[in-house]
Amino acid sequence: MPAPRQYDWWREAVSDTHLGWDLPRRDVGDFRARFRHQAFGQAQIVQCACDPCHGKRGRPEISQLREPSFGLLYILKGRESLKQAGREIVLEAGSFTLWDSTRPIDFGLPGELEKITLLLPQGAVTDLLPQAPDLVMRPISGQRGRGALFATHLRALAREGGDLPSALQAPVLRATLDLLIAAIEPEAEEGAYQRALRARIQDFVLANLDDPALGPEQVALAIGISARQVHRLFNAGGVTLDRWIWRQRLQRCRDELLARPHARVSEIAFHWGFSDSAHFSRAFKAAFGVSPREFRKER
Repeated sequence: MPAPRQYDWWREAVSDTHLGWDLPRRDVGDFRARFRHQAFGQAQIVQCACDPCHGKRGRPEISQLREPSFGLLYILKGRESLKQAGREIVLEAGSFTLWDSTRPIDFGLPGELEKITLLLPQGAVTDLLPQAPDLVMRPISGQRGRGALFATHLRALAREGGDLPSALQAPVLRATLDLLIAAIEPEAEEGAYQRALRARIQDFVLANLDDPALGPEQVALAIGISARQVHRLFNAGGVTLDRWIWRQRLQRCRDELLARPHARVSEIAFHWGFSDSAHFSRAFKAAFGVSPREFRKER
């Protein structure tokens, strides 16, 4: 591209391949960047290298989102600063982190950068790891342990994935998700019995989300264990049970705001266990970057 058009091309290309982003306009002359974008089943793999820049995803960009996604960002060269969900990190070469497309985020590149981004439907991740929304912006080393296994797989996937026959893409993507979950799930000393027990708790919660009284004590009574055991099981997974219930209720409300466009916001909130509409609106905005009414209107 001619030098005067290079940065504007980059601004458009970022939004075309990484969801919508707001990169400020500027006159930078030469701007070096390159992309490789591949669709891979339900996922997308983006490789890019570029000169220093910065940008953000705010309410206008989030409102254009068609399907909630998680981005898995892996740095090959350079470093990137990120801010989301009240956390600020600097991601170095050889490390990776998870970010959430439904929440505001800022990024900055102080120098030249090379990276791989794996975009995944949120449902595919949370089905395997329900506490994934609480694990964003946690740097993970891709140079040792479980992180190294995933990083090696991701580099190979970015290099060879586009050439795989379509019939192989789904099973390879499932293996990719399994490796990702193994890499980002907090370490916990638990066996098959504890994992099965936590799965029973999650099933009970999802079947009773509309009960305003739902909490650790009610769950413990239904499962036949103590409330203390319930708290310990969920804390080992990296998130409290109360917070997990809160996230599941917000997600159900988000889905129903679109599925029932004529229902009152308060009606939907009360149906999914919220007892105060003002509290619900604040919680929804904190989680998704817009109020429930703005979310529905923008869709």
